[in-house]
Amino acid sequence: MNSPGGYIYLLYGEDSFGRDEAVQQLKDRMRALPAGEHNLTELAGADATLNALRLSADAVPFLAARRMVIVRGLLSRLAGRGGARRTSRAPRKSDAAAPDESQALLDYLADVPGTTSIAFVEDGRLSPEPMVAAIARGRAFVKEFPPVRDVAAWIRARAKLLEIDVDEGAVRELASLGNTDLRRLDSELKKLSAFAADRTITRNDVRELVIGRDVAVWSLLDGLAERRTDKALRAVRALYAQGESPEALLGRDIAPHMRRLLVARELAVASREERAATDVAALGLNPATLAKWMDQSEAFEPAELERALEILLDLDRQIKTGETTSEPALEVAIVQLCSRLSSVG
Repeated sequence: MNSPGGYIYLLYGEDSFGRDEAVQQLKDRMRALPAGEHNLTELAGADATLNALRLSADAVPFLAARRMVIVRGLLSRLAGRGGARRTSRAPRKSDAAAPDESQALLDYLADVPGTTSIAFVEDGRLSPEPMVAAIARGRAFVKEFPPVRDVAAWIRARAKLLEIDVDEGAVRELASLGNTDLRRLDSELKKLSAFAADRTITRNDVRELVIGRDVAVWSLLDGLAERRTDKALRAVRALYAQGESPEALLGRDIAPHMRRLLVARELAVASREERAATDVAALGLNPATLAKWMDQSEAFEPAELERALEILLDLDRQIKTGETTSEPALEVAIVQLCSRLSSVG
């Protein structure tokens, strides 16, 4: 992806980690150019419309030779309204009556200014052929990021890329965790590397550093989801004993977990059409485990989960400003999270 400018990128697939790394590389290269930061636009969610894309892409670069627009989820939205279809969905009768914005997009791709690069970022499978045919010769760059099936092979390749020395026993131990969250595995590799210093990472390192913590964290999060105060408090105290800080648990584990539960709860009460049009991965959930998240979220009302996030945000502020002692304050928050939050003031 060493584009001198003017490329149309299509980055899609279910491997959100690999896909997002590719996007980050494009952003880093753009920012490395003179005035690059001022010529980088990102569109996502409600902002990812064809009109917004055209306005951004047609703009003249500011004090630079080129600009880049990154747009997330636009193709998926158009696919649901009669445009270029996802391979997993047959067209609906209502599609034919909708304005054919997909054709308008294809028409525009042939006229994108040569000073502008566009990166279309999509979750899931797509048929890229119509877009490739519409883009001027030599300007298309298409890359699919399929789901990782062989986790052990991914760990080996990732360790090699990061120049981390890990033995086969450690690879198998990490792979046996059954964790297909590549971001988490990447983070664990980096923590293991720091833990092992200059020596090779072994199976025992994984068991000591990863598995013990992993079990305790999941026990904590399950306790919160099940509203079992005793289980959650036992787990958080075990994590304290392992050297985990309340700040890290709050920011890395508890708050993201409650946020995902809120997203899952909102999806659970949404219509089938709204769920189909939602980029689940962009909201921080693995589409493959969405059903499990939705089941867990049924223990809460949306308002309770919103209140939970308010409690955690306030706790984070109090810890950072020194208004409270972090360990007991987090335990108090856990008790609140396991209660009926609508009654928490």
